[in-house]
Amino acid sequence: MTKPQVTIVVVPRERFSFAERSLENLYENTAFPFELVYVSAGAPERIRRYLEREAERKKFRLVRCDRYLSPNQARNLGVREVRTKYVVFLDNDTLVAPGWLDALVQCAEETGAWIVGPLYLYGEFDRAVIHMAGGKLQVEEQEGKRVLLDEQYLFDTQIDDAPRPLRRRSCDYVEFHCMLVRTEIFEQVGPLDEKLLSVQEERDCCLTALHAGGSVYVEPKAVVTFVPPPPCEWWDLPYLMLRWSEAWSVASVRHFNEKWSIAAVRHIRDKTGHNEGESIIGFGRSWRRRIAGLKIGASDVTDGPRLPLEEAELMIALFQSVDRDCFDLALTAKDGAVIESASSLLPHEMLEQLPGFMRKAEEGNLNLMVRPLDRGRQDDLVLIRVDDLSAEDVHNVRRYAFMTLQTRPNRYQCWLAVERRTAAILGSRMPPGVVQASLNDFVHLAGSQSVGHHFGDTDSRCPRVQLVEAVVGQLTTTRQLEIPEILPFLLSGRIC
Repeated sequence: MTKPQVTIVVVPRERFSFAERSLENLYENTAFPFELVYVSAGAPERIRRYLEREAERKKFRLVRCDRYLSPNQARNLGVREVRTKYVVFLDNDTLVAPGWLDALVQCAEETGAWIVGPLYLYGEFDRAVIHMAGGKLQVEEQEGKRVLLDEQYLFDTQIDDAPRPLRRRSCDYVEFHCMLVRTEIFEQVGPLDEKLLSVQEERDCCLTALHAGGSVYVEPKAVVTFVPPPPCEWWDLPYLMLRWSEAWSVASVRHFNEKWSIAAVRHIRDKTGHNEGESIIGFGRSWRRRIAGLKIGASDVTDGPRLPLEEAELMIALFQSVDRDCFDLALTAKDGAVIESASSLLPHEMLEQLPGFMRKAEEGNLNLMVRPLDRGRQDDLVLIRVDDLSAEDVHNVRRYAFMTLQTRPNRYQCWLAVERRTAAILGSRMPPGVVQASLNDFVHLAGSQSVGHHFGDTDSRCPRVQLVEAVVGQLTTTRQLEIPEILPFLLSGRIC
């Protein structure tokens, strides 16, 4: 049997719940011989079990990593396992059409291209909407600054409206949804840049190849589509919120611009006039809000988080869904004394430190407390926390909350997110001192013990704070805030 020329490296893009469908599609629609390396960075338990079974059955290499990785970190792990002439990077939310791999390899062989991309569609195949057919990058001087203009060919075009026939052509970049690369070029230019955590990875990779003397082609005979959420599952949230976090996006843009000596990247169709910082923050927010409305409820406990760490990560992800992405953590004793703390943690730092803090809380019988921080931007949402609700009272408030916690037996806490102007209306009705007093408040992290509270006089166990239900990214309107059945509770709440 002839040894395959190609190794496909599959990595997580932003979620895990599409992995099964994507993998099955890959084997169904790929006749060209290939080896497969699958990087399961931070995959939840059910996906890990599925991949382990499939790796055994289909004899592919599964690279396991317990923590979440950026896509470029995962790709570099995969490349270390590649021994073939070509590597194809494939995201785990990409579907391929029959003949795709044959066409990519043929293009590389006939043109000598270092990098080849297919025709990229967006969404399910039957939508027939082109995402891009290669891209053009051009540096221009604008107001004395170097700006990289980005044009995506045929962006957002119906296939039936595209010029026919679509032909193979050289271009400046293709995308990592699916990208064939000559493996040997990594020996010349080095690994993918892991400082690009969230955006600009494909432009950086292709520019690096072009500057080293290589070429990039798009081959429209190869067709793939990437399928973004929704839908997704609750266990997708921690990675999705991390992947599109402000911290990762802004750091990526700053590094890319410095590396290539430019002031900004601007899409040629962008006429908004926004600066790049505003645009990338807005892009991340819009992508996080794609899954707004996803419900996580106690009625489906078999499919909710079962482990304390899962609940904690989910609570942090829910805060991110309403744009709170910086946190303080603290371990406290029964009397409230702070034993250990960490300040101003960004999402990736929070996820790195959570396991250790939870372990210390368990071993020392301590409270694990969290405080979401307001960065003070005018367009930031305001959070309202309503504490110590009874089972009867929480029924009135929870339908408007993005998160409801059970803090101890029969006592609940609801979190609502509102626009700043809406919060100002509510704040003007609050008793003096309530807003200011709340700024220093920590709350118990979901999954942790509430040390100091007990189930009963004869039971020494501390109750765990439980995430009862949530609606991802749900905002509460001014009209809802004025509903008589919830207004009294909100007026005694705390603005965070």
